[in-house]
Amino acid sequence: MLITKNAEIHIDSTPTEIWKYAHDPANWTASNPKEHLGLRFLNKKNRPEEGVAFHQKETVAGLYADLRGHILYVDYPNVLVWRGVARYKLFLGIIRVRIPEGGVLRIKVESDGSLVSHKVYMDFPDTLFGKLLYWLFTTILEGEKAVFDHTYRELEFFKKQLEHHKV
Repeated sequence: MLITKNAEIHIDSTPTEIWKYAHDPANWTASNPKEHLGLRFLNKKNRPEEGVAFHQKETVAGLYADLRGHILYVDYPNVLVWRGVARYKLFLGIIRVRIPEGGVLRIKVESDGSLVSHKVYMDFPDTLFGKLLYWLFTTILEGEKAVFDHTYRELEFFKKQLEHHKV
């Protein structure tokens, strides 16, 4: 059972400027300080590149997640595709669940800047337990809204930071 959310925003900046800013782990963590608890890319540059593993700690819909993944594809500065598995802690960590996740970050040139989008997914297992988790996440925790808000908050931060520095 798949949840997919796409957030997008217009930023008055070039794709290269956006890429350089957004792909710095410190800036990514700062883009959502209440929910991002740290990100690092497991290479010498600590930057996303094709094939590079990453580790991010965050919360989504109030649940702690330990996300480990890989950058699958990069078309600098236009597209980045990632995937991973997030380990969520439920009921004070008594139950730990692994959910495959991923996303596509795109930056498209427009006449007056760039359109930045981040389409993310969560893939709940098609089992009885997975269906229960999906129901809990989508109804009780309002997870679909939380996933969109989480992603959009990141893009809003990049817009504010990049456009503020141009003034």
